[in-house]
Amino acid sequence: MKRKVLACMLSCALTLTLLAGCGSKEPPAEAPAEAEAPAETEAEAEAPAEAPAETEATGGRKFGYTYWAASDFFSTIGESLQEAAAANGDEVIIVDAQQDQAKQISIIEDFITQGVSAVFLNPVDREGIEPALDMLAEAGIPIVNVDTSVASIDKVASYVASDNYGAGVLCGEKLIELCPDGGEIAILDYPANSACLDRVQGFTETIEGKGFTVVAQQDAEGKPDPGLEKTQDILQANPDIVAVFGCNDQCGQGAYAAIKEAGSKAIVLGVDGSPEGKEYIMEGGAFVATAAQSPKMIGQKSMETAYAILNGESYEKEIAIPTFIIDASNVEQYIDGWQ
Repeated sequence: MKRKVLACMLSCALTLTLLAGCGSKEPPAEAPAEAEAPAETEAEAEAPAEAPAETEATGGRKFGYTYWAASDFFSTIGESLQEAAAANGDEVIIVDAQQDQAKQISIIEDFITQGVSAVFLNPVDREGIEPALDMLAEAGIPIVNVDTSVASIDKVASYVASDNYGAGVLCGEKLIELCPDGGEIAILDYPANSACLDRVQGFTETIEGKGFTVVAQQDAEGKPDPGLEKTQDILQANPDIVAVFGCNDQCGQGAYAAIKEAGSKAIVLGVDGSPEGKEYIMEGGAFVATAAQSPKMIGQKSMETAYAILNGESYEKEIAIPTFIIDASNVEQYIDGWQ
């Protein structure tokens, strides 16, 4: 009897053990459902993979633009660049170098870190920017040199600027027209800036042999305050000058203020076609003419060139945007903003 009871107990224990074993295998029975989870995760992972294709179709490139010092001219170029880039779904990072060469090199280093596709460069110093050109070359980032050429022009992909020599020629021709008898003149230049060098060369070569004598040529750094101070000194030493040629409208504004202050009869000719320059021309005073640039066109052509470079298309190594004279006869046509 005891053996029968023991046998029965062993049989029940074996049954429970088997039932427990079946229960422990229930999670693996659900494993196929869990196995589908990686497939779902993989499907979700494919979504980001589609993003680059969409980004490529609508743009997504990033460009860097740095210029030598704050002015409406360079801001207008920047706005033109941004407008052209936005049309392709791209963006332009704009940073003012504040006339600081070391700062501009640091800006370019940051552009490289951000992985920009190309850099639009207006150098603070045409020679001092050399290290940045080498860094960009090493990073494989093309450079579109804007408005003022670097000294090592072979290190940039393209150079887009106003016809600066032609702007000087236009001012020289206007001076000959307004002062046919010649006379003593002064020039406010900016040797560190290639655009100003070209303008001065065009101006001086045009007036050569026309009865003019350059009695003073001073570096006004392309800004109003130095233009004022330099012209004040020039007028004290040469009160009979008939004209001052400013390599840009900003230093020309300083010359204008000095001439007005001194009661001189000298006239001022500038280069830019800036809103301020045009306002002075409207006043009918000493500031009589400016050889106008088109920063809007410079920005558009620069961006077109950058895209051509990046897309492996043909492009021009140098692009000169035409300039034209604005004086009392046509200033009202251009009084609003930049061209």
